[in-house]
Amino acid sequence: MTVTAPRLPDAALAHWDLGQIYQMQRVQTGLMNRSWRVDASSGSYLLKLFRDVTGPELQFQFHVLQTLGTSGVPVVLPTPSRAGMSTIFLEGEEFGVFPWVAGRHRSGLSMSRESCRALGSVIGRLHRTLHTAIPVDRPPKVEVPPTTEAALQKVDRLLDLVAAGRGDKTGFEATAEQTLRLKRGLLVRLADRRPPDLAQQYTGYVHGDLHPHNVLHGPDDAVSAILDWDRLNVASYAREMARAAVFYFTYGDERGLDCERIRAFAGGYRSAFDVGEAEIGLATHQLWWDRLTDNWVIEWHYVRHNSACDHLLPGQTGLVKWWTIHYSQVEQALMGR
Repeated sequence: MTVTAPRLPDAALAHWDLGQIYQMQRVQTGLMNRSWRVDASSGSYLLKLFRDVTGPELQFQFHVLQTLGTSGVPVVLPTPSRAGMSTIFLEGEEFGVFPWVAGRHRSGLSMSRESCRALGSVIGRLHRTLHTAIPVDRPPKVEVPPTTEAALQKVDRLLDLVAAGRGDKTGFEATAEQTLRLKRGLLVRLADRRPPDLAQQYTGYVHGDLHPHNVLHGPDDAVSAILDWDRLNVASYAREMARAAVFYFTYGDERGLDCERIRAFAGGYRSAFDVGEAEIGLATHQLWWDRLTDNWVIEWHYVRHNSACDHLLPGQTGLVKWWTIHYSQVEQALMGR
């Protein structure tokens, strides 16, 4: 057996009948949980050390996955241990094993219109199954849109931090100042465009973090697996659909969003689960306002002193500017029109 990751918890594998273990290698993804690819005589697997979600909450997550899998939604179910359990505890840590699923992460911009529609249909079936088969036992996650005044105050505080940090040679400082001044001007000019304090009507359990890095696609771009369910929560279906569309179909620069592909995606979604245009319109409004008022990359840089995401700022700024100009076009596309 070849071990290529330090302190690999190979002792956990003794609780599963996987056959002879040939190789284990750390999967270099995930902020909280840790995972390893395991190649064995019976196939390839993912060994996962759970730290973000554990115990009863994790077992509920597995119940949701089982329900989705039974309904034909592409998810990955845990492989039972020798004792028939979905996870085992070893020295206070919780481990699970899953079949290794082949596939690739895709940008929606590389997908055909037909594949975009099929992706939307899968997410629609996902939401429809969650809505009909998983009873809601907790209140929905409420995301109150920031007021214009609060957003302006945050921009001004960040501008002060940028001014105090003169001397940055990477170019981030200039980009951050340009972004903040752009947003300040938009907030003053568009103060009356803040979304109303209305609650979404169609809520239920949702994945919680749907974006291309949590979805695997096969060679024909069909969805082979929806991964990473640690943020499973009760929230708006329309908001998750709109957020996924923005992640999948953004150019990452001043070109904004590919509305033709969004239109195909939304049409596929609504063919499987239609929450109505009012819900989608409200979700679109809230999501746009969130992008306008949120400055998390700049906050990470100046407040957390973490520059790992600095490279994302130009694309985020370009998207906000483009989306504000083409707001109606985006809204119509997300409605599938």
